[in-house]
Formats: sequence, C-alpha cells, structure tokens
Amino acid sequence: MAARITSFLIKIASRCNLDCDYCYVYHHADQSWRSMPKIMPDDIQKSFADRLAEYVREEGLRRAVIIFHGGEPLLAGAATITGFAERLRAAVGSEVMLDFALQTNGILLTDAVLDQLEQADISVSLSLDGPKAANDLHRTSRKGRSSFESVMGGYRRLASRPAIFAGIIAVIDPRIDPEDLFQFFDELGPPKLDLLLPDAHHLRPPPGRAENPAVYRDWLIRAFDLWFDRYPHLPLRTFEALLDVAAGLPSATDAFGFGDVNLLSIETDGSYHDLDVLKIVADGASDLKGSVRDMAISAAAASAGIERHRNLLRKEGLSETCLSCTVIDICGGGSVPHRFGPDGFNHPSIYCGELASLITHVKGRLLEDLSGEEEDLENRLPAAFDLAAFERAETAPDALKALLVDADQAYAANLTAVAAHLKEGGRQDLADQLSGLDDTSFHQLAHRPGVVAWTRAMLAQRDGRQIHDVDGKPLLADASYLADLVSSQDLGKQEWEVGKADPWLRLPFGEQIVFERDNVAESAKAVVTEAFAIVRKWRPALADEMLQACQAVQFVRDPTAHPDKIVSFSDDTVPGALFVSVMQGDGLIDPYDLADSLVHEHRHQKLYLLERMAPTVSRFAPRVVSPWRADLRPPSGLLHAVFVFVELQRFWSHVLETGPAHMKERAASQLRDTERNLELGLATLEGCELTPIGRALANLLDSVRTKPRLAA
Repeated sequence: MAARITSFLIKIASRCNLDCDYCYVYHHADQSWRSMPKIMPDDIQKSFADRLAEYVREEGLRRAVIIFHGGEPLLAGAATITGFAERLRAAVGSEVMLDFALQTNGILLTDAVLDQLEQADISVSLSLDGPKAANDLHRTSRKGRSSFESVMGGYRRLASRPAIFAGIIAVIDPRIDPEDLFQFFDELGPPKLDLLLPDAHHLRPPPGRAENPAVYRDWLIRAFDLWFDRYPHLPLRTFEALLDVAAGLPSATDAFGFGDVNLLSIETDGSYHDLDVLKIVADGASDLKGSVRDMAISAAAASAGIERHRNLLRKEGLSETCLSCTVIDICGGGSVPHRFGPDGFNHPSIYCGELASLITHVKGRLLEDLSGEEEDLENRLPAAFDLAAFERAETAPDALKALLVDADQAYAANLTAVAAHLKEGGRQDLADQLSGLDDTSFHQLAHRPGVVAWTRAMLAQRDGRQIHDVDGKPLLADASYLADLVSSQDLGKQEWEVGKADPWLRLPFGEQIVFERDNVAESAKAVVTEAFAIVRKWRPALADEMLQACQAVQFVRDPTAHPDKIVSFSDDTVPGALFVSVMQGDGLIDPYDLADSLVHEHRHQKLYLLERMAPTVSRFAPRVVSPWRADLRPPSGLLHAVFVFVELQRFWSHVLETGPAHMKERAASQLRDTERNLELGLATLEGCELTPIGRALANLLDSVRTKPRLAA
C-alpha cells in the first residue's frame, strides 16, 4: 500500500533574506534552488490545487496540513500566500479541513501581514536561535550583519496574536550555555519550542565535534537536566518527545522512534520532493522525478523514492549497528538524513553517541523521579481487591466501586482546590456557589469528564504552568465554563450525555480530531440507543457497569482515514468519556459495530481506573510489536488491547450465535482475527516488564479468554 500523504510542504518562495550558515537549502549538497523560480507561479499553484482536490477525493481524506515554506515564504507576499490558501480551500471543498502553517524568520512580520494571516487562519512558527549572542552566530544577513533586532520585532508582533502563534524553532550551538538559552526563552514564553541539532551526516560531521568529541553530548545532557529540574514549564517538544518514547509512548517528532512517510514537498517549479532535509546528503536526493504538471500526488506517494524512505523508518531498514543497540526502540535510528554515509543510509545517526547517552541519562532521571511513585501506586489497591472479580462485569461491582470512590475523592479534592483559587482570584461568587452545593452534587460535578480536564488546566494555571492540547497550543481554563454548569444546575450524570458539545471534552485534542456536526450527532443518538440495547440484552451487568464507569459519548471522525474505517478512542485525561465514530461512508454505522466501539472504549476506561491505583507495566519497558497495530506499542498499550479484546471476543461470539444474519460473517471474521491476535499479544506480554498486578492481569486474561466457535 502506498504512503498516505496528509501533509504538504509548499515552497512558495525559493530565496531568503537571511544567510544562515547552517541552512540545509543553501549551504549543503543540493543547490537546485539556484534554478528554481523565485516565487511559485500562479499556474503551479493552480495545478497543485487541482492535484490536491483529486488526491483527497481518491484517498477519502477529511483533513490535511499545508505548510508554507521557503526560503523565506513571506518574500512571496502575504496576499499571495492567503490567496493560495483560499484557492486550496475552494478546490478541496467544505468537507475537507485544511490546516495552514507558515515557517518564517520573522523579519517581514508586520501588523498588516499578521492581520492577513490571522484572517486566513494560517498559524505561524518563528525561527529564532536564542538571545542575540546565539542568534547572530549563524542567522545573519548576506553581509554578515545581525538579524536579532529585526527578528525580535517580528516576534513581539507575533506574540500578540496567540490565535496563530504556533511556536519557535531553534538550532543548537553548544557554545551557548543552556542556562542562557532557557532564561531567554522562559522570558518569551512561546507556546511551543523546538531545539534542533545542526544538520549533519557521516560525510559532513557536526561543527565543532572534531575538536571536542563530547561537546554535543555534554550540552544535551546539561540542557535536559536544566529543563527537567528548573524549566519543565517550557513546552520544549524535543525533550517532551524524548520523555514520551523513553516511557514507551509514541514520539511526536521524527527525531526519535519509528514511523511512516506522510509528508510531500513541492518546490516552486511544481516538482515533487521527499523530506526537504534530505537535500543535505546529495544533489537531487529528495527529487521524486515528477511535477504537479504531469503527475498525480498518488503516483508521487507510490514512487520508489518514497518507498525507500518508508523502509528506512522501519526496523528492517536499519543498520546492523542499530539493530544490536539497547535503545533502538527509543531512538528508532535517529533522523534519516543524519544516517547518510559513503554507502548510503546504512549507518546509525551521526549523532548516535549523543542520542544513546542522552536516552540512557533520561531513562535514569525518569527512574530516579518515578520509582517511588510506582511503589506508592502499587500499594494503593485495597488489600481485599479481587482482580478476577474486577475483570467480569457480573462480579465487578465491589471492585469497581472501590476504584471509583478513589477517583471521586481525588477529583473532589482538586475541585475544592480550584474553589479556593477562584476565591483568591476574585470569583467569590462562583466559590460561594460551589460551597453551597450539597455533597452529592459537588462530587457529581467534580467527576464529570469535562470538569476533570478543566480542573487540571485551572490548577496548572494556578501553579504558573500551562496544559497544552495535542497540537501544542495552550489550553486556558476560563471560570465561565464552570459557572455555566453550576448556574444551569447541570451538575452530575443521570445517564450518558450523548453528543453534547462540551468544549472540555474536545479542546484537549486540538485539531487532530474532528467532532461531528450537531445535525449528525442528533441523528446518531438513536443508533447509540440501539447499540446500548444490544449490550443490555446480551449482558445486563455489563450495561450497568458501563453506565457506572462512563458518563459521556462523543462522536468523532478521523479525517485522514478511509471513510469506511470505524474509529474510536479513549483518553485518561477525560475519564469516563467514550469517543466513537457514528458515520461509515455516507451513512450511519450499524448498531452492532457501534456496540463494539462502546464496549471497546469502556474497557479502556475500566482499566484506566485500575491503573490510577496500581501501575501494570514498568515505565521503562521497551516498546513491542502489537498484532493490532502497524507501529511499535508500549507494553501498557498491548495490555490494554488484550484486556479490551477478551471482552470483544465474548461479544462477537454472542453475535455469531444469536445476532442477525447480516452480521454473521462479520462476527466470524472478527473472531478469527481476535483469536490470532490474542494468542500473539499474550505471548508478547510474557516477555514484557510487567508489575506484579500487570502480570497477574495478563495471566488472568489468558485463562478467561475463549476459543470462538466458528462452525456454521
């Protein structure tokens, strides 16, 4: 299957008004910029719009990202950029959401330009290496003059536009003390900060390392410790991503971990290119030998160049040195361009030593910081807690009640702390309303999924920190959210809230998740009723348990997935909320498939409740292969999958035996896949670093799973 392209890097301008000496476009191997049009011509813009419209229809894309790049993209003029964005939106139609971004050096950011970009909803990232001493080491004019004051003027204007300010990108120079760097950025308070290593490879090693082989390693470790100990409130994506992969979570950056190609670059002449940074390795290294004039995007996505790149992002595409490394599941081989050497990409990253040392150090810091927390959590389960009773809904009420009571007490304590904060902040009226609630209403309010998420953000603000959505944008908790709930007396749950437009069930997911429109949500409520009736008729105890543990159902769609794909998810930051798709193609989902999704996400929520009191997996266990996913997963994700599919195996066995004729084949197929995947998943868990409760749960699931009866 060809790569699925969801992001497009558009070289709207091929020249720049600065001469940064590390720039991969102008100061590395590929010099094709010299023959490119300075600005992307109108006919190329039109051709790309046509190609994009064609591609989103072919792939069923509901969402894509367009990044205006250069050179310096604003040399094309803000009107050209916003006009191009308008043309692209018109080409794909209202059913496809396009997210626009622009990367700039900031020199041309005037108030008039920002007005146009904000009106067009184009987010802006700024390139800035730090204070003047850092910035002017590399980011100078062609005459070697400082760019700092001009860039800072652009920054100050951009900082006043939080709706479109996406963050700052800085390139590391180890001559700059990390303390100076973090002090500077801490004063600026960007919504996101990326620190990048200078682009280098085995034929062109990093500057300064020949003289001091440990210079980058020592800088990175010192910088991480400073950030971890004193500046954790700085939203530094590089280190946050490293913490994620070190803890077994997916990486948010292509500098760590494995992945797939989802980005295509388009030069000003309309030619298709792979990852732009590949220009550092050789002339033409990114060229895919086609153009928007004569080649469909789908053909570029299926090209040999993209396939070679995809292979390098998989384990089988790594060098022998990488495959024998103890941190390979975290590092993933490092950034692909940094692996280049005399015989191609069959090498570890040129920063292999630095990455290995940093990863080892980070894991040590995490172990030091969290080991006590794991012991405390392990001891929080009641001594009489019955894991086997917990697993089955029919025997779970007492065990589940103990977990829910613990969660309820924590949420109520947090809301009490918020009430005190509101009183100190001048919202005596709202604090009084909260204190006037009876105990039941107060606890019901505190336990609402949206209120849990809102409370977390409000307490972070109280402590001078910020909670960010999955796109990296800060989430600001406004007291009016809680005031509206209290004044409406809409405090607790009597039954599921289905499809309600609760902002704090949606805000944490930024623009990564599309929520269905109100008209779709209204029509889908009947399908939820049907699906839940299916569950209740099958197992009344499970239906009661779902009502007890869960409170809200939200309707979502994945704009990057095929329209026929059924998607759902849960997240423990909004406990008790189930996110499910209700549209399949052009119609509503079958109630049996929705019942599957509801049971699926409920089981995740049920296990989250257990994991609040007792960890199931070591924080530092390496990622493993999951039979349900194409990418490597943390063992906790695999244990969740097994916990979910043991229950779904029961559901589809029931459907096969007693369900309607049109679901028989689907049930049989689900059972065949589930039996195979459970076998593989449980075998993999045998070798994972599970805690005692995690090991007991895995053994229990292995003992209670059943073989599906597939005979007609």
